[in-house]
Amino acid sequence: MAWVEAAFAKYGWILIGLSFGFLAKYALLLKRGEVIKPSLVLADVLLWPMVALIAYHIANQFGASGEAAALLAAFSAVGADRLVKLLTEHFFRQVENDVVAVSERVRGAVRQEVQTELSGQAIIDDTLSGRAPTEYAALRPRPDLDDLT
Repeated sequence: MAWVEAAFAKYGWILIGLSFGFLAKYALLLKRGEVIKPSLVLADVLLWPMVALIAYHIANQFGASGEAAALLAAFSAVGADRLVKLLTEHFFRQVENDVVAVSERVRGAVRQEVQTELSGQAIIDDTLSGRAPTEYAALRPRPDLDDLT
């Protein structure tokens, strides 16, 4: 039973804050005259672990404990929809930026490879037609191994 007490001491205020936050969220919905459907409750129950992680992270970042952690968790729960949407948009933006950066690097490598291929083909065509200048390093005769020794 000691581990239950330790877990409650560490995470209890977060759970209390989440509970009060979700109750406040439903109270605000009822106050606006919205009908609370079972699908909304199910969606919030499924979001609860994610909101708990976010709330714990926020409380840990601010060094909050006790009632302050509960208050941060309640704010997270009330604004869970917006908070999760904000974090997923940030995540997708970061993924998009990474994809663009990788595609630009790959596109640059492909362009360089194509240009090398075109340059090589131009050297071959110039050599075959006799228009190749003597400055082409590829056309210079290689030293013979016997000449080097």
